[in-house]
Amino acid sequence: MKWSPVAESQRIESLDILRGIAIFGILLVNMKSFSGPDSSIRTLSYDYFDEPYNVWTNVLLEFFVQGNFITMFSFLFGFGMILMSERAKANNRRFLPTFFRRQVVLFLFGAIHVLFFWYGDILVTYAIVGFIMLLFYRLPSKALLITGIVMLIAYSLFMTALTYDYWTSGAALSYQESLDAKHENEIETSIQIYSEGTYLEIMEERIREWLNLNQYFLFFLFGILPLFLFGAYAAKERPVVNKTLWKMWVLTLFLGPGSKMFTVLFFPYKGEDWRYETAMSWGYEFGGAMMSIFYMCTIVLLIRSGRFKRMFNMFRITGRMAFTNYLTQSVVCTFIFYSYGLGLYGEYGPLNGVLVAVILFSLQVLFSAWWLRNYRMGPLEWIWRTFTYGKQPILKRTKETLS
Repeated sequence: MKWSPVAESQRIESLDILRGIAIFGILLVNMKSFSGPDSSIRTLSYDYFDEPYNVWTNVLLEFFVQGNFITMFSFLFGFGMILMSERAKANNRRFLPTFFRRQVVLFLFGAIHVLFFWYGDILVTYAIVGFIMLLFYRLPSKALLITGIVMLIAYSLFMTALTYDYWTSGAALSYQESLDAKHENEIETSIQIYSEGTYLEIMEERIREWLNLNQYFLFFLFGILPLFLFGAYAAKERPVVNKTLWKMWVLTLFLGPGSKMFTVLFFPYKGEDWRYETAMSWGYEFGGAMMSIFYMCTIVLLIRSGRFKRMFNMFRITGRMAFTNYLTQSVVCTFIFYSYGLGLYGEYGPLNGVLVAVILFSLQVLFSAWWLRNYRMGPLEWIWRTFTYGKQPILKRTKETLS
């Protein structure tokens, strides 16, 4: 029996919906980096965009979005890995060679993404974490869960303790003025390069920012791997009954929003003492993971209730083309903000960025709906599966499937 990409009839609808929602959430977060030097802006001791509507947009994004959707996508990757291994076993085919090709292609897509479009790529990271998951995916479900919990708590406590020590030692305040000046210079340089520079200058800056972002890759790895493990656990334990989902919903409601609430409460102390930065560290690392699971439990329960069907259908459509939509967001946004396009980099604050994200995602919904009426999968999904399985899956719909 031949092993081929999953057929449309075999797709799990809730996974497509979750992918679509994750893609929208990631766009909301990434828009701040597409439109301006967000990494440097976030490290300032004061609010760069100090208009009340921009300040509160940032606060709301920090609570509801930041760190919540990259973790959701990580969960879905872990879930998908187990589905792929189960299908390989059911078809009496070897899983590892196909999975290896899949991750190599993902890595290459990520490398192209970084070199030619945007430094904030996540595909390279997911490709590497996928290889590391080969050490874990055969573990029993409970071992996956326990390993993920221990790793996430240890990592979150470690990062929070580092932040707390940095601020309580007095180092943060003693270096604050010089660090602000350094980041202000970085902001000015980034705006000049991305809004006015040549494509080569932009590429050099993009690679520099990617290297800077990933210099602590090992730490970043421990923040993402637990969600891969949780996704693998969920795939092995499915189907999850509603009673279990409700218990997880209550628990993560307390742990997710509960952890992130301190970031909002201590926001007035930003740049003044340890409270805000420490709360933000815990809220991003641990709270983001818990918020992600809270969101997923909420979404699955709503799907099973049959409510909001039209809204979820919108996300289902974009989720079926998540790979294409993710990379398209980078192509479109860099054209809007970089010098080789409209050159609007550095001119938009957080609120305008949210509006641009909503408009772009709405256009992606329309495009995805049109594309899937004529084709079985997204164009980049087709390329990815062709190299993964070593054969070309059928792309264009026939007259019979259109009728």
